[in-house]
Amino acid sequence: MDLDVIVGGIIYSLSDGTYCQHLSHDGVGMMPSHRLRQRGPMQHGETDLGFRGDPRIVQLALLIEGTSPSNYWTRRTALLNLFKPGNDPLKLRFTLDNGDVRQLDCEYIGNMSLGSREKMRYTHAVGVMLSAAKPAFYDPTGKSVVFALGGGGAAFEIPMAIPLDIGASTLDQTVVIDYSGAARWLAYPYRIRIVGPITDAIVTNLATDEKLDFDGVTIGAGVYYDIDCRYGYKTIVDDGDTNKIADLTNDSDLATWHLGADPDVTGGLNGVQVSGSSVTAATQVYIHWFDKFVGI
Repeated sequence: MDLDVIVGGIIYSLSDGTYCQHLSHDGVGMMPSHRLRQRGPMQHGETDLGFRGDPRIVQLALLIEGTSPSNYWTRRTALLNLFKPGNDPLKLRFTLDNGDVRQLDCEYIGNMSLGSREKMRYTHAVGVMLSAAKPAFYDPTGKSVVFALGGGGAAFEIPMAIPLDIGASTLDQTVVIDYSGAARWLAYPYRIRIVGPITDAIVTNLATDEKLDFDGVTIGAGVYYDIDCRYGYKTIVDDGDTNKIADLTNDSDLATWHLGADPDVTGGLNGVQVSGSSVTAATQVYIHWFDKFVGI
């Protein structure tokens, strides 16, 4: 297993000896969580209301191996620089032995005191404690699904969105997004882009019964709406960055729209339907997300 940290978009290895060797880690298994319970005035026991995930604490054990006094201090200073407060978020990336990549956005919270008792000549054992406010790991290679006209099966998963020419007046297609696999966690798309012209656009996850409905709204030619379903965002803006959340119907599910994993969605098979009228060859609809995981 290889371990990297990404700071400012630059990847630094924590495994190849340039800065240190990765000795061990803790806190990367099952995400922490707590149960939600309530008790009535005459109730024996409690009523379980489900659970919520909690922030994750990750602890790393690293080893600085200097080749000289000067080299030791160079590596020590460089390592401090990588984890210094303010480098937020630190993207911790694990490349597993099977080739899978799992990433976690973290903040440094402690342990790099670099006590002299952990130092022997030019080597130094270093502890690093990180906190991940969002405890799910994700595959940093994004996924997208593109929807075409007429249900002809032109939708497919790709690493990034591409334009797709379509040429009828009505868009009405259901595509099963296969979100199956071990240790999957639900995914909130970070972008659902609807490119006009299109009238009465609706994006529905039939497996979760959640919809994003723009009934009565026409998105004009050359205009697009971007929908961000992630917690803490929940936004809808057009290509001019104008807030368009008022165009969504009151019975829409922006707060909860997601791709569900098993057992929330049986087998992780999410049937997503996209529909709308008055479309042309310029109309495009696609969904972006990152695969999420409860741990590694």
